[in-house]
Amino acid sequence: MAIRSSDDGQTRRDFLRLAGAMSAGAVVSRHTDEIAQALQQATDGPVEVAWLQGQSCSGCTISLLQGQYPTLEETLSEFRMELTFHPTLMAEHGEAAIESMSKSPDILVLEGAVPTKIPSAATVGETPEGEEKPLVDWINELAPEAEYVIGVGNCASFGGWPAAENKQRVGGAGENVTGAKGLQFEQRSQPGVLGPDFTAGSGLPVINLGGCPPHPDYILLTIATVLNGHTPDLDQYHRPKPFYEPLVHDNCKWRGYFDRGEFADKPGEEGCLYQVGCAGPYTHCDDQTRLWNDGTSVCLNVGAPCIGCMEPGFWDRFQPLNKSVERQNIFGVDVETAGLAAVGAGVVGIGAHAGRKAMGYGKSGPDGDEPQAETATEERTASDTDQQSDADTGTDRSE
Repeated sequence: MAIRSSDDGQTRRDFLRLAGAMSAGAVVSRHTDEIAQALQQATDGPVEVAWLQGQSCSGCTISLLQGQYPTLEETLSEFRMELTFHPTLMAEHGEAAIESMSKSPDILVLEGAVPTKIPSAATVGETPEGEEKPLVDWINELAPEAEYVIGVGNCASFGGWPAAENKQRVGGAGENVTGAKGLQFEQRSQPGVLGPDFTAGSGLPVINLGGCPPHPDYILLTIATVLNGHTPDLDQYHRPKPFYEPLVHDNCKWRGYFDRGEFADKPGEEGCLYQVGCAGPYTHCDDQTRLWNDGTSVCLNVGAPCIGCMEPGFWDRFQPLNKSVERQNIFGVDVETAGLAAVGAGVVGIGAHAGRKAMGYGKSGPDGDEPQAETATEERTASDTDQQSDADTGTDRSE
């Protein structure tokens, strides 16, 4: 069933496009009535949504439940409870729950990774023969029937922490114990469970909402957008661009410390947290301006480094979490080497910054760790750097 606007002439909105043009938080607050109308298509109308859970902690569902949308509270409550299937939220259980699940959902949502080597690690209901039915079988059956398929969270999108490497080879198992994968990606590579050529009825690949967990706005606005029949603009990892184009590093309130080469020795101290594991230069999301908990704060604002949880390849990619990414030698360059590469820089920290920019920090290919050319932000001039060095380091500096 194609998802269309209702016949009453209501204006359809591409909320993801608005999210990229408006200030963070403004889309939900200014368009609550239209968002509510979109969600009501899945509760009062013909649109059917099924939400499956695989290898996960249910944190993505909790993120959505804790979103601060007071003017949408009633609509969201109905939406959450009227999904044809959601194992955490629905009142039905057992056979009644399975019977209520749409077998040809308009929107299929997956939360959690899909185990492919040990399918019994995630099962839903039973087969006609009375055996536990693996999640991977449900995905392969339902995804081709759906108009849109959405992976909510890093586990569903890229495999997440269930796909972390078994470095000690515990139990004689391989690198990925359960063979956990995302819907179309395994970490930063393809294929995932559905394969790289999969497209839903809309013609789109899986829409990935990376994050551990993703911001509740990402979930709400993406679902509202597709319910209104709009096509999201996706990046190379199939993530909606308005949410995942900004670089955490470029909007960090501590950016002035980084530019001057002033680094903290441990989390919570004054200074840039890069050398104690901050993955901000390699992490793309708009959390620094959107903020969490009703626009209250975000990790870096309270002295905690960004751990890269929005990126494909998280968990393994930025391990160990307490060391700088470059000291992990992921990109074959460390802070000192990058600093030496920046000819003419007068300050080691600024030199390292310029060297990293020249070598392409913030961008990396989907199939490896070779950095690509930086295109998201322009190089600062020497005068810009001098002005920033004199700026108040406690000020939020978006660029």
